[in-house]
Amino acid sequence: MPKLEPKLAKWIRWLDVIGAEVQALVIAKDIFWSVQKLIRANPKIQKPSAFYQYMGDTYVAYAVMGIRRHAKPQKGSITLAQLLGEIAQEPAKISRAYYRGLYTDPEKTHFADTHFDRFCEKPGDSHVSKIQVEQDLNALRTSAKSCQDFGDKRIAHRDNRKLQTWPTFKEANKAIETLQELCLKYRLILLADYQSTLLPTYQYDWQQIFDHPWRTV
Repeated sequence: MPKLEPKLAKWIRWLDVIGAEVQALVIAKDIFWSVQKLIRANPKIQKPSAFYQYMGDTYVAYAVMGIRRHAKPQKGSITLAQLLGEIAQEPAKISRAYYRGLYTDPEKTHFADTHFDRFCEKPGDSHVSKIQVEQDLNALRTSAKSCQDFGDKRIAHRDNRKLQTWPTFKEANKAIETLQELCLKYRLILLADYQSTLLPTYQYDWQQIFDHPWRTV
């Protein structure tokens, strides 16, 4: 890792925090929908239950607030929107020279320029594209809009203002997927670290608990 300019070092620290929080959302989404799949596959448990209502309400509140947090640029807070906003203001901090320095394997250094060009306005540019970063920020805001509005007016507090739209499960899923895509993209930009997903490989069968009756009395 080359010697880091202070702003770059801060962005990388932030990305670690953001990545951990977005990963938690990705895991929650996977677990929630995996349980829904189990329910759909078993007619014996397809009946009205306050537990199902609680589970859905809990997932929605957790997902919406996590999405809302990272879609809002807020000075002094570590959010994905704030990170992208700062990068858009100073794109030259992520330079081609810096990115080349991340390729320490002599057999792979020739890939650095080709990979970096994907984040530039045109091949050979000296730093990442301000326009591309702004587009990513807009994509984040757009995907999170209904969730953010709902979080502001119904979960964080009860607002007298009318909701413009009610978020759907599909919209929440899409917002989490957008958060994940952007986290992965900026890990690639800031660290030359490629990952295809933030969903970890479970080291045990977490669904095994459903193989046994829960109520024994």
